[in-house]
Amino acid sequence: MRPVGRFDPLSGRFRVRYAANHPAAACRERFSTRAFTEADGELWLVALDAMAPALHLTHQVNLDALGLDDRVSTGRITVGSRSDPDPLLETCGRLADAVYDWWNGRPPPLVYRTRSAPERDRSIAFAQEAMPPVLSAGRLRDATRLHAFLVLRAGFTVPEGWLRGS
Repeated sequence: MRPVGRFDPLSGRFRVRYAANHPAAACRERFSTRAFTEADGELWLVALDAMAPALHLTHQVNLDALGLDDRVSTGRITVGSRSDPDPLLETCGRLADAVYDWWNGRPPPLVYRTRSAPERDRSIAFAQEAMPPVLSAGRLRDATRLHAFLVLRAGFTVPEGWLRGS
């Protein structure tokens, strides 16, 4: 397994899932453009229940203890690839592996600030083994209320058929 996301472990020993505190924040973090394609409709949209206690990389005291700064949240990342060496992303991957080891394979979620709206939005990275309970799940193409919100309030475009529910 090749690391792709910010906190994907360098070791490849476990899979990391990502979430956000707001649908638009999740979309801005996941997609490199604000235009969905028909193929994106096959992705799953999952609503999670309350998160377990987490390691907040949004608190300066935690960053200081780990010898990190806010770049673990807001630093450069190319969505979908890690084609060039990026020391920041290597640090994030090593941190994911370390947290996994520190908690004996049951790591807490990592909460960090989003790149797109760091003053307001939060993202969450969690090991698949520690996934919070799921409230609902469905294909992205079927989330009509979310489509309307993304188009009207967040500046995204979606395939026209999604807005008609077809």
